[in-house]
This record gives sequence, C-alpha cells and structure tokens, in this order.
Amino acid sequence: MADKRDYYEVLGIARGVSEDEIKKAYRKLARQYHPDANPRDRETARERFKEVSEAYDVLSNPEKRRLYDQFGHEGVSRQYGPSGFNMNDFFRQHRGEFEGDSIFGDLFSNLFEGLFGFSQGAGFSRPDPQRRIGADIRIMVHLELEEIAEGVRKKIKVQRFDKCTECNGKGGHNPESCSVCQGKGYVVTVSRSFFGNIQQRRTCPNCGGLGETYKEPCKKCDRTGRVKKTHTVEINVPAGVSTGNYMRLRNEAHWGPGGRGDIIVEFSEKPHNLFRRIGDDIMVEFPISFTTATLGGQIEVPTLNGKKKVKIQAGTQSGAIYRIRRQGLGHLDGGKGDQLVRVIVHTPKRLSAGQKKLLEDLGSDDYSVPGPAKPSR
Repeated sequence: MADKRDYYEVLGIARGVSEDEIKKAYRKLARQYHPDANPRDRETARERFKEVSEAYDVLSNPEKRRLYDQFGHEGVSRQYGPSGFNMNDFFRQHRGEFEGDSIFGDLFSNLFEGLFGFSQGAGFSRPDPQRRIGADIRIMVHLELEEIAEGVRKKIKVQRFDKCTECNGKGGHNPESCSVCQGKGYVVTVSRSFFGNIQQRRTCPNCGGLGETYKEPCKKCDRTGRVKKTHTVEINVPAGVSTGNYMRLRNEAHWGPGGRGDIIVEFSEKPHNLFRRIGDDIMVEFPISFTTATLGGQIEVPTLNGKKKVKIQAGTQSGAIYRIRRQGLGHLDGGKGDQLVRVIVHTPKRLSAGQKKLLEDLGSDDYSVPGPAKPSR
C-alpha cells in the first residue's frame, strides 16, 4: 500500500470535491493518458491510465470513498480481493457512463479491447463479430448480519437467455451471406476526434455480426437465436462481506455466439435491530443498574450465537466498553472480529419509598461527585 499515490493527488483534486468535479478530472486525465495520444510511450500511458482509473473507481463510489477517506488504501483493498484493482471489472461497472459519450465511449472501447484484453459483453462494438459473448446479469443479494458473520450458501434464480436449440443459435434457417457486410460481420466507420480520424470496426447492423442472414426465420426464438429460461445458481457467500462487495460468477449469464456473460452478485447488508457493525466487530448497548455499576456483578449479553456472561467490574462508569473475543464477524481473509458491549448506567424514573430513602441516605454520606473536567473526545 505504501507505493500507491494518494487518489486525490492522482486525479489532481482536493478532498471534499463534488462527484461532478471528480468525473470531470478523470475524463480530462483519461484523454491525456490515452495511448493513442502518446504513441511514443504507450506503455507508460497505459500504466498512468490504469492509475487514474483506479482512483476514479474509488472516489466516484460514495462507500469506497468513505472507507478511503477514513482508512486510506487499506480501507478499500478488500473491495478488490487478493488480485487488486482490475481494469476489466472497472470497464464493466462504469461502461454506462461511457456509452452515452460517442467520442469518449469509442476511445474507451478501442482502448480496453486492444490494451486490457477486454472484449465481449461490454456493450460496445467488438472487432471479432463471431466472438460476441452474451451480456452480464447484475443482481443484488440482501444479507442478514447473522449470515455475514459465518458466511452462507445461497440459491439464486435468474432469468437468462439460452441458446435456441431449434436453430442452434443462428436465428433462422437457410443462410445466405449478408449483403451489407459481405459476410464479414462488421462494417468500417471513420469518426473524428481530437486525436484525428479514428477508423473503427462496428458490428454489422443488418446481420448482428454473424455475417449471415436467413431466408427462413426461426419461429421458436423469433430470429434472436436465444430463448429466455429460468436458471438457478448456488453461491458461497464468504464471511465478512459488506455492502458494496461483489462476486463474479463466470459464464453463468446470457448466452451469445462467443459464450456466456457473467453474473455479478452485489451484496447489501440488512440493518440489524440490535447490533451495530464496526468493521468486523459488532456493538450492542446494555443497560445496567446503578448498584451493578457501583458494586460490580455479572450480566448476560445477547450475541449472534446466544447469550454470553460478562463480568462487570466494581466502579464501572456509564459508557464503558467490554469486549467479548471472537463473537463478531468472520474476516474475508480468515479470523474473526469481537463483540463490543457498551454498558449504560440506567437511571430509573420511578422509585419506591424505600429506594428513595436509601438514595437519600447515600447522598448524606461522605460520597461526593467529582468536579467538571475537559472532555476527552
């Protein structure tokens, strides 16, 4: 982590700037470090492009930005897993931002296909029309805190397009060469940008990139080559995931001539009615009586795994925190967090005559309350 530059420094922006300013800074730098703009040193430009993309990926996401502002690079490292930031995943997640910009989108399409090995399923045109991979499917899985603590196995049903068995995915019968692309599956277009004229290959709009059209359309799939079916997948959710984490299921999404896309499973944590999550620790507030706080005693505290006994020391102050080891959430990389118990001395609103008399007697003794002091935090 020590070798990474500060993300705000990478994008040349100050902390606290708006999302629009972050996006504006990124687009400027992305154009600046596009390899087509740096033909003499494309490799360096490629690395700088990846660096600004990683910074943008974190700072444009409110949750990742909050973790980065609080914990630095260590705070977002688990978002990417052991392999770190991945340009292909970045392009898939942010492609919607690029598709609406014809020039910017075209530049990114070529860049990712040519330099980062990204091709099928991205939503942009592809140079090889016969290798079109089906689109990805993105789903959200909502998890209880108890499931996050230990990990859980989930069955998920998705609606996806499968290959039509009637026409073998072609969309029809009796093929003939496409008259628009002459069987190539793509057409060549030239667009102008600040880099000059850019020649690009686009999927043929007439044949959809297959290079063929069919005299007899398939009645089962209505020319599409695909039929929608319900599919069930099982996933092992690891312990310790949090909102914003995701899992990629390779080759489980929509079918295309070049193979299937991926299912991207995003995780969302449901609020718990008793516990508050603090990283991999959890916290609960537990009221205790004035007598227990003064003389000490034992309490039974609820945990995610039943009740646990906690010994309260004599003279405990309201707000003191006790720690129950390994009763928190499992770590993504092993181990387990703790449960924190914040004890709150409960002041009763109603007392019996006998209780009032005891407290009055206590107040008349030498017992005294300390004077005011500067807050510690």
